[in-house]
Amino acid sequence: MCAMKLSVSVICLLFSCAVMGWDAQRASVPLIVDGRAVPYKVFAIYLMPGQSFDVQLQGQESQGRYVFAGQEGQLGTSQLVAPMKSGLYVMDIQSELESDARRLNVFVMVPATQQTSDYKLNGYRIGAYPALPYKGLDAYKAPPGFVEVTQENLNTLVSPNFRIRQFLAKQDQGFPKYVVLKANLLLKLENILASMNRNVKPVESFTIMSGYRTPWYNRAIGNVPNSRHVFGGAADFYIDDQPKDGQMDDMNGDGKFDKKDAQWLAAYINDMSQRGEFGRRVGGIGIYGSNSAHGPFVHVDVRGSRARW
Repeated sequence: MCAMKLSVSVICLLFSCAVMGWDAQRASVPLIVDGRAVPYKVFAIYLMPGQSFDVQLQGQESQGRYVFAGQEGQLGTSQLVAPMKSGLYVMDIQSELESDARRLNVFVMVPATQQTSDYKLNGYRIGAYPALPYKGLDAYKAPPGFVEVTQENLNTLVSPNFRIRQFLAKQDQGFPKYVVLKANLLLKLENILASMNRNVKPVESFTIMSGYRTPWYNRAIGNVPNSRHVFGGAADFYIDDQPKDGQMDDMNGDGKFDKKDAQWLAAYINDMSQRGEFGRRVGGIGIYGSNSAHGPFVHVDVRGSRARW
């Protein structure tokens, strides 16, 4: 991987670091959702029907109230349980000690066992996952369920600056569609986006070229069977803000739009990783150049181990 060509301070001079459009949406007190810290005012979680889950305000134990699936109560006083019916449910949370309101978009997934013998859900092709996980690793286990995406919930926020539609497989099969999406991937993307806005230039969001891929679609495009995309833990993306023209911005400031811009972005993300800014959300970083179908882009994932290509 190449080194960053220009310092952050030089890049800021080139682009002006005033934030425009992007919204950090950080809460003053993070939520702790099943042991995972969520620092944002809006986020999404993915549960199986009837699955129990825990939500707390960091350091506040039961000092917060919630409204969820027609019920309301105080955090920490009773176990939270997902509805038995698959779909999107909103959980609104208000701390008793500060003014920030938070929203969890709770997707209750359709169990994988509801696939037909030809691996479809409501006619949507999913395809078969390997019977045994790659190298026995939990990160490669077949998902227990799938988020059902409809025309009504297509634009639901899964984090402050990303919507669920951005991560759908590129399958033109109508609605409903189905997706698998890891919360840690969203936390990592938001982390990168925030760092770009603080240190480099205004970036509203990332253009996600490829998020989730069903095993069927993954095979159709000739990709490796254990791609992190198949497990909802990877994103191929580029920055297309100045100007919005369908290709990677000039990230290294050389006046050109080419693979070197993807190299610059990958090096920036790698530097974040080396500084420990992703915590346990370590993973792969890949650099890709242009071809007849697309411009340069970067791959990131949350496989749990370091990989570079």
